[in-house]
Amino acid sequence: MNNNRTLTLFDIDGTLVRGARCHYQAFVEAVKKFYDFEEDISGINYAGKTDPQILREALELGGFKEKEIKKNFNECLEFMVQYYIKNVHRENVRALGGTDELLMELQRERVLLGLVTGNLKPIAYAKLGRVGLDGYFPFGGFGSDYADRSLLVKKALSIAKGQFGFEGNKVFVIGDTPRDVEAAKISNLITIGVATGRYCRQELEDCGADYVLEDLKDKNRVLEIVKSQH
Repeated sequence: MNNNRTLTLFDIDGTLVRGARCHYQAFVEAVKKFYDFEEDISGINYAGKTDPQILREALELGGFKEKEIKKNFNECLEFMVQYYIKNVHRENVRALGGTDELLMELQRERVLLGLVTGNLKPIAYAKLGRVGLDGYFPFGGFGSDYADRSLLVKKALSIAKGQFGFEGNKVFVIGDTPRDVEAAKISNLITIGVATGRYCRQELEDCGADYVLEDLKDKNRVLEIVKSQH
């Protein structure tokens, strides 16, 4: 495969890695500092959502009005980044089984790799850096770009074409939530759901994923999908 003909975009949490207590704590500390509000986001289903989206939902649940939310919103996100970078050495994140081997094989096959993640960009790379996966992904769409996940997909596509010479029409998006699938479908991309997060195979199939896998351990199956004509 030629690297300007095939593009694969990966989600991070629940797809490549699991366990992000420090990221969770960054929300808690930031909201406490800027909004004087004790909110642990445990009441929110944040799977597949962007960091700005989660923050806004937490504040809305806390009864904050739009004007109050906007006042310190960007500063709150920036504090989250600073808190995470400062404390990432304590992070409990670990790579999910088969991810390193799969990424190595896709790179060997000259597939262009990118990210589509709700994480703010510095948090995304710091998190991947903890498990040695950051070097596979030179670009992506991040929560720091937009709150709407479908726009992150479009941003990653735009960078792939504009900066990395991607000229193909084979684009795969790999994620563990229906939101990953739905965001990719808006751009008519091929979706691979992995049941390594909070959603089971059936739920991923029901939301329209083109392929659904239990996990990414069977790298040959993923390669077979990526190499196939759709």
